[in-house]
Amino acid sequence: MWTYVGPSIFGLIFVVGVIGNSLVITVILSKQSMRTVTNFLLLNLAVADMAFLVVCIPFTAHKFITMKWIFGDTACKVVQYFVYVTAYITVYTLVAISALRYMTIVWSTQTQFIRTKRNVIAFIVSIWTVTFGANIPVMLLHEVKYPSAAVSYCGLEGKAVEPLFLAFFILSYALPLIAIIFLYMLILFHLRQQKSMLDQTRDRTNHAFRIIVAVIVVFALTWLPHHVNSLVSVYGVLPAETWYQAFRVLWYCMAYGNSCANPLIYNYGSQEFRKSFKEAICCKFFRRSNENGTTAETTAMV
Repeated sequence: MWTYVGPSIFGLIFVVGVIGNSLVITVILSKQSMRTVTNFLLLNLAVADMAFLVVCIPFTAHKFITMKWIFGDTACKVVQYFVYVTAYITVYTLVAISALRYMTIVWSTQTQFIRTKRNVIAFIVSIWTVTFGANIPVMLLHEVKYPSAAVSYCGLEGKAVEPLFLAFFILSYALPLIAIIFLYMLILFHLRQQKSMLDQTRDRTNHAFRIIVAVIVVFALTWLPHHVNSLVSVYGVLPAETWYQAFRVLWYCMAYGNSCANPLIYNYGSQEFRKSFKEAICCKFFRRSNENGTTAETTAMV
């Protein structure tokens, strides 16, 4: 049963994620009022999620259905490479958003020259460049393994497993989340001290604060089981029972589901994003209807 449940959920994640992240990318790039410094970082999250969805999800779904890796070494290396790259891009973009919120709320005047679109774009280019370079070992170490004639999988073995899994947990999860928690504790402490802040300004700040916190909490919760499973596989013994296989599918779905969660959070939590999403969808639908109507009219005239 789990052979098909996992891929079905992956299919849903793929569809929702591609549509949602496409809308995020479209509204930020096409609407002048949406091109804020924070939204450029949210755009970076959407691009990373799209890369993950397109490159990784189809191969993983096929692996769960057939329980084999049939795509060869090159695809194996590229897929695993993008799993790591997009995870790092996501979490360090969240760190950057948290740092930006801290500077905006606590040191607004003093950091105004830092919080520019040019600097954010430079950060985005830098983080992609560094992440692509730093994860080359992931690509080199992964390959297709053949335990038997009927079984094959994309993975790594030997002495490289422990340092790679441990580094991935520490650098893409534990340390960034500690930094994020520390920054938001400083923000909360500052907000409690600001008794004189106008109610309207406080409400707007708290609203944006809640949306970003929701994105971070969802990331932390969805990736936690995957990291725990990876660490247990290195330092402990994984259960062989059927229940574990079911949970393994669930953990994959949770981690991969993070790539479609952010647009849903924006739609639910931000009136501006919700309005922009509706405008983008209606505009596209109206344009298509107009094109169909024009085509039909032209055909009738002929």
